Amino acid sequence: MKVFKLLIIILILVLIIPQKIYALEDKDVQISIVTLTVPAACRLVITNPDLSKTTNNASFDAGYMEFDIGSPALKVWSNSNWKLSARSTNFTGPYDKPATDLMLKDLSSQHVTNGFTSYKSLTGNDQEIASYNKGVKNETHPCQYKVLLDWEKDVPGTYSATVTYTLTTNAS
Repeated sequence: MKVFKLLIIILILVLIIPQKIYALEDKDVQISIVTLTVPAACRLVITNPDLSKTTNNASFDAGYMEFDIGSPALKVWSNSNWKLSARSTNFTGPYDKPATDLMLKDLSSQHVTNGFTSYKSLTGNDQEIASYNKGVKNETHPCQYKVLLDWEKDVPGTYSATVTYTLTTNAS
């Protein structure tokens, strides 16, 4: 009887268990890696970039001519820390009017730097007017120009200066 039991156990081990082992589910696993490289990116949009005014006696008496509030308006998008700067050429015209006669202020309540919440003279070098250590979306910087006037120097004619705004990112 012991031999018979042993034979049955051997038969089970040889015939039934291997079928169960071979009947296991087959499986193959593969992976896919998705990589996205996001560089520093920014966008600057200027609304009302080209402005023109005609002086009058009152503006000469005041010593300046102010342009409309919110013109130009600068809109900033950035996905990292950013800096907005401005510079101006000298005026072209009958008198070599310096760039420093053109003043700018940023009327935004956000991220204005270097005293540009009040009028500040522009120069031929970039001056930071706003910055932030994070990204922003559609942040508006309504600005205003003021041109200094002098009865003795500003002879009749048309004067123009080119203001260049630069938005830069500094991804870290």
